[in-house]
Amino acid sequence: MATALVLYGAAVLLVGLLSAPAASRSTDAFLVGDRGFGAFTTWAALSSTVIGGSTTLVLAVLVAAKGLPALWLDLAGALGLLALGLFLAPRVRATGATTIAEVIGRSYGPGVRKIAALLVVLAEIVWFALLTEATQTVVVATTPWEPTRVLIITAVLFVTYTALGGQRAVVRTDLLQFGLMVVGLLVVAFPLAVRALVTTPPPAELLHFPTGPRFSWGDALAFLVLVGLPHAVGSDVWAKLLSARDVRAARRAALGAAASKLAFGLATATIALAGVARGIGGPPAELFPRTVLLLAGSTFAPLLLVALVATMQSSADSVLLSAAGATSHDLLGPRAGVGFSRLAVVAYGGLGLVVALALRDLVETFRLGYTLFA
Repeated sequence: MATALVLYGAAVLLVGLLSAPAASRSTDAFLVGDRGFGAFTTWAALSSTVIGGSTTLVLAVLVAAKGLPALWLDLAGALGLLALGLFLAPRVRATGATTIAEVIGRSYGPGVRKIAALLVVLAEIVWFALLTEATQTVVVATTPWEPTRVLIITAVLFVTYTALGGQRAVVRTDLLQFGLMVVGLLVVAFPLAVRALVTTPPPAELLHFPTGPRFSWGDALAFLVLVGLPHAVGSDVWAKLLSARDVRAARRAALGAAASKLAFGLATATIALAGVARGIGGPPAELFPRTVLLLAGSTFAPLLLVALVATMQSSADSVLLSAAGATSHDLLGPRAGVGFSRLAVVAYGGLGLVVALALRDLVETFRLGYTLFA
């Protein structure tokens, strides 16, 4: 399994290196890939971005504790993306802006633009911390590697290929990562979890929906606000739409990402229930990766481990680039070029690593990140 992880790491670094010359042409090339991505590519990249630690590790923890009503976590995100696709995506792309803060500034002035950019930076630093913690959780749960070393190596890998290739590297690795996620989680792990539940069902109290003994309508409303809003108006989400080739591609990508979010949420909840039914032990955050690898057995274990890492990584690069764009494009303006954007990626990756080392609690980091986003 270690060999599979090393090969995957080498592949994403190679993508960063190959994307670096084109990303260096201009700030727009670095931040939005010269707006050259079609509907399919934008959909895959956006789906990859919105499916990460919250759709998998955090949702699995909540399903084990609250039951199926925890699906509101992903249902809220899917509804936010649906609203984005139906009402906002065409207008967002039609602005021709580079960042969400620029769009805000056009309506409310330069002062509000800078405040929005600062909030983006703060939120993305915390979100990067969450995703490095999530990757560490997956790797540590399935290998004998030391946690702090895994956390640092993970952060360095994310930062390196993002700083090299900008949005082109992010989108190209998103395509690789989304393919691995579909094959590993939807095609392999989900059917295995369904088969396991047929023979060993989970506790009945976890199967209530839309609410249950441990989850009220107030909890559902909280998720709609806390998780739904950032999916409709999120800096990393809008960055993908602003990178789309045209209005039509942006709208289709948002609607498709809503379907992807729901599909992966249902698969994750099923896998989590299978883990509870099988009595998977260990820290709650490790329930999902431990269950996936137990169901897969030795044959599929390397593929699924790489798919799990890809799931975490698919969002981490986007949040770094979003924070760098808010700094170089909105806070500093035209005088900041591609070089400064690259330095910002490195700086915010370092700050995110510090936050991850300080918090070391996946669910608490998740709550802090989404609070800033909302």
